[in-house]
Amino acid sequence: MYIGHITYDDIKNPWCGGGGAKRVFEVDRRIAKKHRIKSFTGKFPGSKDEIIDSVEFIRIGFGFNYIVSRISFSLFIPFYIIKEKFDIVVNEFSAYSPSFFFSRKCKNIIAIHHLVGKSPIKKYKIVGLFPYFFEKIAGIYYRYIITVSPSVNEMIKKRYKEGKIYRLIYNGVSNKLFSVSPEEDNYIAFLGRIDVYMKGLDTLFEAFSKIKNKDVKLRLAGSGKEKDLQILKTLSEKLGIRDRVEFLGRISDHEKMEFLGRALFVVMPSRFEGWGIVAIESSACAKAVIGTNIPGLKDAIIHNKTGILVEPDRSDLLAQEMERLLDNKQQRLRLGNNGRNWAKNFDWDKIAEEHEKFYLEVLKNNN
Repeated sequence: MYIGHITYDDIKNPWCGGGGAKRVFEVDRRIAKKHRIKSFTGKFPGSKDEIIDSVEFIRIGFGFNYIVSRISFSLFIPFYIIKEKFDIVVNEFSAYSPSFFFSRKCKNIIAIHHLVGKSPIKKYKIVGLFPYFFEKIAGIYYRYIITVSPSVNEMIKKRYKEGKIYRLIYNGVSNKLFSVSPEEDNYIAFLGRIDVYMKGLDTLFEAFSKIKNKDVKLRLAGSGKEKDLQILKTLSEKLGIRDRVEFLGRISDHEKMEFLGRALFVVMPSRFEGWGIVAIESSACAKAVIGTNIPGLKDAIIHNKTGILVEPDRSDLLAQEMERLLDNKQQRLRLGNNGRNWAKNFDWDKIAEEHEKFYLEVLKNNN
C-alpha cells in the first residue's frame, strides 16, 4: 500500500507535539516496515522534510508563526495530496487546522480523536465559530471513520447518518514504561501540551493553591505556546504558588519515564480529550491518575480502580481528591498497581496491526 497521512501535529512540533502526533508516528513507523507512508504535517521553526523510521515527513505551510502555520497547512494540503497516487489517504481531523480534501482516486479515511463542541467559541469568541463549524461538517463525505475511545465513538455515531463504517482503535503505550520501578518524590505531575484551556491548567493551578500541604510541588512537563506559559506564570504568582510550581518544558522519552515514575500521582484536568495517552502511560508506570469525567478520558481511567474522575472546571473537587491521595499512600499504590495491569491491554504493535488490517479491508471494499 501507498498511504498518505494528513496530520497537522508532529512529534517535533514545539507548539503541539501531543498525544495525537505520538499515536500517528507510533502506528506509521510500524506499518512503514511493510508499506510506504508519507506523512504531511505543519511547518514549525527550523522544520524540514525528512525520513524518520522509514516514514516520509513532508512539512507544509509557513513555520514562522503558530496561527499562520495552521492556516497555511489547511490551505496548501490539497495541492500536495493531489499530486500523489495514494491507495489510501488518512485524515487525522483537527478543528483548528482542518483538511477537507477528498479524492475519488483513492480510498479516504478520517480519524476523529475528540469533539471540541462549543469550546472554541468560549475560548476565541467569534473566531471560534470557524473550528466549531469545521467540526460539525467533518466526516460528512467520509464513509470510513476511525475513533480512539468508546465514548467518542458513540458521540460521532449519533452525529452522522447511517451508511458509515466505524472502527474503534485505541491508543497504545510503550513497553519500556512497564520497566519503571515506581518511587515517590514530593511532587504532583502534569505531562502534556501546555494549553491552558484545553488541558484545564487554570483549574489545576486553582486546585493546587487550595491544598493544605504547602511542601509538595507541582511539576509540569510539555511544550506549548509562550502566551500560555505566561498566563500560567502570572496565575501562579497571583495564587501565591509560584515558588512551588516548576515548568520543565519538553522532555525526552527517558526523562518521561523518570518524571512519571517518581511522581506521587499524575493529574489530567482536561476540558476535552480523545483518549488521554498520558493516563495510560502513567498507569504503565504504576502511578495513580486524577482526571476529568469527560468523553475519552473517562474511558482511559477506571474510576476508583486505576484513578479518580472529577467533573471538569471544578477546582474544589479536584483539590479535594488531590488532598485525599496526598494523605493516603496505600490508595496511591493500589490505584497505581491496578493501573499497570490495565495498561498492559494497550500495545502499540497490536494497535498498528489493527490499523493495517482496517486499511486493507477498506481497499478491498469496492462500494
